[in-house]
Amino acid sequence: MNTAVKTVLPYPRPDVEAALVQQEQRRELHRPSFAGTGIFLIGLLLTAVSLRGESASGVARYAAIGCGVSLALSLVFELRPGITNLLRADLVAMFALYFLLFFEFLFPQAKFDQLVPYADAISPGVQMSLLAFAGIAMGRHLVSPRLSKWSFVNAQLSSRGILILFWISVAIGYFHMLLAVNFSPIAMIDEFMWPRFSQDWAREQFGDWKALLTELGAMIYLVPPLAGVILSRRKSYSAISLLFVLAVFLLTLFYGFTTGTRNIIASYLITFLAAYFYSSEASRRQMIVLCTLGCAVLLFATYYELKFREVGLRNYLEGLAPEQTNEEEETTLYVDYNLYIVTALVNVFPNQAPYIGWQGPLWFVARPIPRALWPDKPDGRAVSVENVFGVEYVTLSATFVGEAYMIAGLLGVVVGSLLVGIGAQYWTQKAFSTTSTFGILIYGSGFLAIVIAMRSMYWFPVAILPTLGAAVVGGFLARTQQTPIRSGWLRAG
Repeated sequence: MNTAVKTVLPYPRPDVEAALVQQEQRRELHRPSFAGTGIFLIGLLLTAVSLRGESASGVARYAAIGCGVSLALSLVFELRPGITNLLRADLVAMFALYFLLFFEFLFPQAKFDQLVPYADAISPGVQMSLLAFAGIAMGRHLVSPRLSKWSFVNAQLSSRGILILFWISVAIGYFHMLLAVNFSPIAMIDEFMWPRFSQDWAREQFGDWKALLTELGAMIYLVPPLAGVILSRRKSYSAISLLFVLAVFLLTLFYGFTTGTRNIIASYLITFLAAYFYSSEASRRQMIVLCTLGCAVLLFATYYELKFREVGLRNYLEGLAPEQTNEEEETTLYVDYNLYIVTALVNVFPNQAPYIGWQGPLWFVARPIPRALWPDKPDGRAVSVENVFGVEYVTLSATFVGEAYMIAGLLGVVVGSLLVGIGAQYWTQKAFSTTSTFGILIYGSGFLAIVIAMRSMYWFPVAILPTLGAAVVGGFLARTQQTPIRSGWLRAG
């Protein structure tokens, strides 16, 4: 029996019904375009076989332009159903990976040429990165188009339920920070501005039961997408509620900025924008304006976070900042030189060290389990990039590309990138809903795990926990409201 709810018109109006169908179709996400993928793969292949440059940064810039242009041309086909189609999970994954590996090389990088004095030395890392993009693009087509959505993503959660879920996420997300400062919000904000990892709530490698609170603190990642849903449906909330939601969202954005970690604030912005766009009837102009503003904030954060994260925002504003080696380094844009780490790993494995093999998947499973529940849990050193290079008190990012190479070489990169593409498309088909703000929240919050996994796949099982928490809490709230789950409907407004 079909239980779908359909809009009932007072008299037959085919034109209105057609408009409603088109409205829902514009909001629906479409499968990846085979033509777009073909263009992208051809562009990646041409870039790889013609790779050239007079310096290491020149080679990387050639790859950045080739990969970027190929991706942009493929988007011409992806944009045909509408601009919202750009917020598919597979495209978000590729945007994030491009930002981490290639984006900085669109700008001068004299320091990079000091790290890699020979142009050809960077080629293996570049070609392996291009292979990873190709794997993601192909993997997204390996998911059956007949997959049905999870039923719980169509749960109808009321405006009040969304607001309750927002404040639950705020309370749990900030609890471990407030506990560390005796529940003083002023002291907490002050510690935001301390140097990186020096806050009282900073987690040690071997944590006690308090590490459980730190894991629960990941619920803070639900604050931006929930704020996006609430602010997009602002007519359903009082002015005072909107004011408090906006204030908390801005506080969370400020916290993400002060961490000095670009992937955190990028995740906040992406999940907020995705939830806002999909739960509102924003015009194309509004989307362009908000996306432009989001990109501007991200570029601002990318430039300044590196300047203060070691000394703290407060000290930086007071004039204490790391010395710049030259004027060009001061004016260019620098992300993390992840491509340098990827290339260095190619030189280390397997010539100087054996592939880590099953230790990688084991740590992937063990990573989110608190040590208080698993005392003999591995410490993660076997998979640590920092341990490979023998450095301490710094964090090195090799992206999932380098981590997959550490596991099984090129085979690991191929399998890993295919799994990313498959997983991203699977998430899009199973989690996206046009009929429920709760479903939009679940889908948008999953972008956090996708973006963070591009930096380190071992953070994926941790980053997906807030989404799972939202599914549990939201599902409970939906059941207590005794609101039915709908399989499909058309809206009249």
